[in-house]
Order: sequence, then C-alpha cells, then structure tokens
Amino acid sequence: MKKTIIAVLASVALTSSAFAADFDATTIRLAHTAATSHAHHKACEQFAKNVADRTGGKVKVEVYPAGELGDQPALAEQITMSSLDMAVVSLGNLATYSKKLNAMTAPFLFDNYDHAHKVIDGFVMDWMNEGLKDHDTYALSMYDYGFRQTTTKGIVVNSAKDLKGVKIRVPPATGLLAAFDAIGANTQKIAYSELYQSLKQGVVDGQENPVFTILADSLFETQDQLALTSHYFDCQGLIINKTTFDNFKPELQKIIKEEAVKAQNLTREMISGGEAKVIEELKGKGMNVTTPDRQSFIDMMGPAYTKIGELSGQDEMNKLLENVKKFK
Repeated sequence: MKKTIIAVLASVALTSSAFAADFDATTIRLAHTAATSHAHHKACEQFAKNVADRTGGKVKVEVYPAGELGDQPALAEQITMSSLDMAVVSLGNLATYSKKLNAMTAPFLFDNYDHAHKVIDGFVMDWMNEGLKDHDTYALSMYDYGFRQTTTKGIVVNSAKDLKGVKIRVPPATGLLAAFDAIGANTQKIAYSELYQSLKQGVVDGQENPVFTILADSLFETQDQLALTSHYFDCQGLIINKTTFDNFKPELQKIIKEEAVKAQNLTREMISGGEAKVIEELKGKGMNVTTPDRQSFIDMMGPAYTKIGELSGQDEMNKLLENVKKFK
C-alpha cells in the first residue's frame, strides 16, 4: 500500500511538472488604485496566487496597489498603449475609449446587488468588449465596488431636497455629476487623492463613495453623516491589454479567464456580503446613518438620463435599459 501511494504521488508530481513545463516564464503586471485593505486588492492577490499555482510558478503576477502606477485614467491609457498588462478601472474612465459605457454611469439603474450581477453577466460584459476591442483592451471580469452612498458633515439627509446647494465632491463620471446636478447640489470636481484634505479643511461639505471606501480610507474622520442613498452601483473592469492576452497560449488564456471570474466573485462576496457589517462599523465610529426617500431622488433624474443618453448614444442607452428591465 505504501509503495502504491508513493507511486501515485510521484505520478501526480510528474504530471504537475510536465503541465508547468507547458508554460513560458512570464511576468504580468497588474495595477489598481484601491487600498491594500480593500476587497479589490484581496481579489488581485488571489488572482496572482492562483495563476502562479496553476502554472507551476511559471507565470508570475505582480500586483501594484493603491495607485502606485498612476490613477485610473493613467492605468486605462497604459493598457491601451501596451505599457501595462492588466488593471482594474471604472467604467466611467473606460468610457473615454468607448462612449457607450457612459450609459453604465446612470443613477438608480439597479434595484440591488443580485439585479446588477445578472445584468452584468447576461449583457454588459459582451457589450462592453465590443466597444473596447478597437482600443486593444479586453475586459476579463467585473469587480464589485459597491453601491455608492452619500456622506456630509453636519447635514442630515432624509430626501433629495436636503442636498440642494450642498458642496459635494463628485468624481468626473458622467452619471454621478449629472445625478447630483439634477438635485441641485453644488458639485465639485476634486481629485480623489485630495479628497480627505478637502473634507477636513471644509472645502466641500460632503462626498459620495461605497461604505467600504469610506471605512478603508478613513473618510469617517471628516464626516459625521452617512445617508444610504444607494444612488449608483459602482463596478470596475478587470482589463488586460488585448495584444498581450492574444499572444498567450490557449492554456494560459483559459487559466487567466477562469481566475479573473473567481476574483470577481470574491469581490461580490466581500462587498455585498460585508456591507451591513461595514455600516455598523461606521456607526461605531460616530457616523449617524439615515435611509433617505429613494423616490425623492429618482423623481428628479430626468435631466441626468437625458444628458447621459446624449453622451452614450441613445440607442446604446436603450439597449442597456432593456436589459436592466429584462433581468429584474
């Protein structure tokens, strides 16, 4: 029996060694902008480990977190220019290369996480890659970033009218700006790297981000109100330079695709499954939490949808909305 076990183990080792030998020694550089405590970094680390394990260490994935290789617009540009292999980039930033992706920045598209995931898996991925192929970019999977919520200092938010005239930092994503402009907020475009100091110094009264970002980047230190507006489902593509990907052997392409989806699923588990716990942590850090009247926001989104439709192309906007309805 002992000899049999040894023989089996030797056979497995030989097979594993032979399998690893099928891969060329390769280093893949993967960059993102999230903090090392964030789900996105955990997903990238898992991706790197699993790819290395499945290729016998022949393929090494180097992960560069927290904007080490640049902000998201810079990472997207590096992918399109073949100067970076992989990155995690928001759809708002990818819309620079495929204008129809502006449609995905529309506010209040999805009812909940399950609804968003169904639309992404059943429609968005293929639709997105159609637009990115002309820019040497391929999306492997979609990381959850979470529903975005609104924070303020000293301003309790129970409905859309409570944000009228409030100075709020909003990222340049078309839909986010359009949504807060539509409710009459005083939107400010401030680089994320400058946000904490801007909040601390009172340059703006509020901002909006998923609760995971609010916790991970200590934004709660500058804000005492958390309004669960869930105004926008934020997700970010795990993208790869298409020429680089096409040059990999089919066996490696298969592993990369499979592990990209596993990494995506880890973000889904951590983000949707962990949101309630994070909200409780933020309460414990002194934040007052409200659940504003969602309809009061939706009723004012007409101008935002008009603007987004113009920027994305109304036909593409309609395709997305049809699928949002289909997967409800």
